[in-house]
Amino acid sequence: MSDPTTIAVPFHGCTGGSVELTWGQANMWRAVERFSGAAELFNLPRWHLLSRPVPLARAVRAIRGLVENRQVLRTRFVAGAHGPRQYVTTDGTHQVAVVPVHRSQARRTAIRTTAELATVRIDLARDWPVRFCLLVQRHAVTGVVLVASHVALDGWATDRLLADLLGCLDGRHRLRPERYGPIEHAHHESVGIRSSTQAYLEKCLRSLRPSVFATLAGEADLPRFHAHTLRSTAIVAAARTIADRCRTSTAAVFLAAAAAALATSCADRRVPIKIITSNRFTPRYRSLAAAMAQDALAVVPLGDTDFDETVRLAYRSATIACCHSRYPPAEFDRLRTRIEAVSGATFDLTAYFNDARTMHPDGRPVEPPLRRGRSAGAAGVLTRLAGLDDNDMRFYVRITSAGTAYDVLLVTDSHLFSAARSERLLRGIESLLLAAATGSVPVARIAALTGAAQP
Repeated sequence: MSDPTTIAVPFHGCTGGSVELTWGQANMWRAVERFSGAAELFNLPRWHLLSRPVPLARAVRAIRGLVENRQVLRTRFVAGAHGPRQYVTTDGTHQVAVVPVHRSQARRTAIRTTAELATVRIDLARDWPVRFCLLVQRHAVTGVVLVASHVALDGWATDRLLADLLGCLDGRHRLRPERYGPIEHAHHESVGIRSSTQAYLEKCLRSLRPSVFATLAGEADLPRFHAHTLRSTAIVAAARTIADRCRTSTAAVFLAAAAAALATSCADRRVPIKIITSNRFTPRYRSLAAAMAQDALAVVPLGDTDFDETVRLAYRSATIACCHSRYPPAEFDRLRTRIEAVSGATFDLTAYFNDARTMHPDGRPVEPPLRRGRSAGAAGVLTRLAGLDDNDMRFYVRITSAGTAYDVLLVTDSHLFSAARSERLLRGIESLLLAAATGSVPVARIAALTGAAQP
């Protein structure tokens, strides 16, 4: 960062306490523990340039007010003999970075500062789980940056936190007191897993064959995991067309395409996919500043007729899975271990799907505007990213919005897919969507479209 300074922002007399992690926080704690020294990979960065500057003193008051009204901003996360716990403190100080910025370089400075802050690990036992930074020009704040630990917050909560801060900076927004924070939510979850959810998860596990990747083979590379992204404008309209025709959601369309690519690669008719879901299905949960995202276990069938049937089946499977996506992660591990011991099989649950598009407050994805004058069949731009040495997802598809386009990220295990095959699969997902947008695509044709038919 360019010549940063810090401002101490103290807080006093707040509510405090100690509880176990929420199920969503525990889910992310386990993921971060796996990567140990690379915990910064799970940081959630955000930045925003203000439409008009605000006095620095007002910005400091806004951050202080936000910290005093949100438990998560006053919390330490500490590992213990009986598992991690979160400790919400009553008094303390946030050190807020201040970076000078020139108007002509504001955007560039915001992006660079955010990237630099995001690459620094947050020590949850010693640091606050959210870092704040103010971009200042002539003693007036022109932009804000925050970086959150994914253990403490998920993407939804981080966006809401930024929105609350911007509302306070506006001067006309009165921050509502937090009535339901991580302490209250952890107590709410202490009742444990619902019997219906346990029955659903058990049914899913008992329906699986030992390993979805059993028939796959490939060369192992270094780094082991490939990562590619495809930016496509054409699939925006294609997904909407298919969703409207099938009377489902665009999320179901993308899930069906990912599942179809995986299933045909495995020469299987149904595949287990963990859908990363935010669990924000009530107003109280949508207001919660904490990590709630968990893995909804879905078994997605390919269907017998055409891709439209696969979309409808994916929609049904995902809906049911998301209804049973709140459970203690350790309880699921025990259930899985018990079923594997009885069956003598080991289940491979390393295929993931994440619809990470920007969301409305009610949970609906924000669709990018349709771009006129663009051919519906125009191919997107494929980019190979830096690979990963380690990952708990052997097949991972993520959808994000990018202006008038969607970015489709595919991460694959090189023990299963070569880099060339991964690129074909990603191109194949686009080809499948574009073909299905113009008419029925028989199931028998999906393998050829997704590139799964090629070695």
